[in-house]
Amino acid sequence: MKLKSRLPVAKGLSPIHVDWEDGPFKGTRAPSAVMVLLVEYDHLREAEVVLIRRATNLSSHRGQIGFPGGRREIQDPSPVATALREAQEEIGLNPRKVEILGQIQNVASIDGSFVKPILGRINADDLVLKANPDEVQSIHLIPWTQLSSQNCRQFQFNMFGCWRNSFQYDCGSIMVWGLSAQMLHLFDFGDLA
Repeated sequence: MKLKSRLPVAKGLSPIHVDWEDGPFKGTRAPSAVMVLLVEYDHLREAEVVLIRRATNLSSHRGQIGFPGGRREIQDPSPVATALREAQEEIGLNPRKVEILGQIQNVASIDGSFVKPILGRINADDLVLKANPDEVQSIHLIPWTQLSSQNCRQFQFNMFGCWRNSFQYDCGSIMVWGLSAQMLHLFDFGDLA
């Protein structure tokens, strides 16, 4: 039997909703879902989280760090279906190899729509990723400890003339902040399982 790395506990996790819900955030745009993917290695290497840098030619959030995901499409019956479809389109993730662990509460985006973060895991042996250059500039595998509550700080920034609070995770070569950092803060990765 192959020993697996121990995964972080996501303290903010709740069971999966089987279909889309209206949620507390109603905007003029369709809701979104993102895949927060833990990559599980053997016992000698800690689990990692998949992050992407969005392509710089996109109309919104260009060049920003985040999770694979996007807007719900009419054929998506659930947030899980949306997150898996988008992750397959953006980074070539095989949805059949992902085990869904749960979700956290809806997170409001700046346009008033909501995003549903879905937590999944995949064995490193099953992980084959390829960035879609139309959507993704680069893929980053970050040790989960760099995204734990112990590595989180808060700061303020001004956007569109309004001061906003944000969480921030310093991951060496990349910085995670804004909506993605808010999601990580809600997952609250902590002690190992």
